[in-house]
Amino acid sequence: MQRRKATFKLYPNASQQKTLEEWTRLHCELYNAGLQDRIEAYRKAGISISYYDQQNALPEIKGFRPELAALGSQALQQTLRRLDLAMQAFFRRVKSGESPGFPRFKSAARFSGFSYPAQAGWKLFQQGSRGATLRLGSGKNAMMIRARGQHRFAEFQPNDLTITRRNGQWFASVTLRVSDEVCARERSGDQQRGVDFGVTDWATFEDGTTIENPRFMRRELPKLAELQRQRARKKKGSCRYKRLTKRLGQIHERIANLRRDFIHKQTAKLVETCAVIATEELKPKNMSGSAKGTAENPSKRVRQKAGLNREILSAGFGMAHQMLAYKAVEAGTRLHLANTRQLKPSQRCCACWELTPKTLAERTHVCQHCGHTMPRDQNSAAVVLIDAYVISERNTPGTGVAVRSKPLARQRAKPRSKTRETPTTTALAV
Repeated sequence: MQRRKATFKLYPNASQQKTLEEWTRLHCELYNAGLQDRIEAYRKAGISISYYDQQNALPEIKGFRPELAALGSQALQQTLRRLDLAMQAFFRRVKSGESPGFPRFKSAARFSGFSYPAQAGWKLFQQGSRGATLRLGSGKNAMMIRARGQHRFAEFQPNDLTITRRNGQWFASVTLRVSDEVCARERSGDQQRGVDFGVTDWATFEDGTTIENPRFMRRELPKLAELQRQRARKKKGSCRYKRLTKRLGQIHERIANLRRDFIHKQTAKLVETCAVIATEELKPKNMSGSAKGTAENPSKRVRQKAGLNREILSAGFGMAHQMLAYKAVEAGTRLHLANTRQLKPSQRCCACWELTPKTLAERTHVCQHCGHTMPRDQNSAAVVLIDAYVISERNTPGTGVAVRSKPLARQRAKPRSKTRETPTTTALAV
């Protein structure tokens, strides 16, 4: 069985929306009370309260606060489990020497929502291809909320539910348990493609074809800048300040939706037409690190690096890799992620396999050893594709460059190694 997420947009009426806001406030109150309980117990008596201690106290708490009974026992337990996970993450960061970041008290306005960890207290009724109805609660007090959304699974079993609030709108995220047969995707082609993700072009393939970077964030920057200037002139906390904050959030949400939709479509098209997809491991968090430096040793070109970081994050490389990973399994496609530090695809020549150092500003690859010339991103895509073939032929774990024999010196007259793809064999293989 596979697990997949499906998100539905909720359309509650005025009464239902008031109830959802009240339930969210109660969950937030329980979260803050649980955090305060842990802090006071350790401060006054040196006792560490566990999740099970707080869970066992819920029946007594509901005796004093009968309004909590309508929320459901499992939903209340999940809120306490959410607090316990935050505390575990805090202690894990302390042990590893990272910045701890102790869990904070949350306001009701900024509390994201609540969850049902099992199929109890709620039920989803699918109506047609997009329509749905979500039932929360049971008996006479049950709420039937209209919903809209779709997924591609004909047979599924709902597992858990999360209700979230974003920019005044409500969403229901349902985890679906789907069988491997229903989850499988039909593959229409058996191509072998090397892909290099970038900022100028969102993707460049080994044959020179590209996918244009839509740059959703850059298109909205003038509007965002204008709204931020207007908000800076308003009193913080005023009605106009809140109204402009809501508009800014709506624009950011629209950008995120457009980016997610674009990446979903492109990755689905790739896995459905390819038997092998090769690309390099990318770590957007490291790529988009700050360039400010320190007070003693300040960095240069900080604004330029900030703009590059914004474009890197807007391209959504990490999201693309995550989607490719699970969609490749569904379609039976082999996804090869080359080790960037060992392979160095942007510096390595796809023709002779030698390293040719170049700066980021050099967009054309000109090999110093064999004279091979090719656009930089296309050369990188060809290198990772060759790396994937070495893995396939040798059947050796690890990266292809780790098991690859070093290319022979050009002055020697010995025959070429059979394990090294020449430009001719590479072209035939591709």
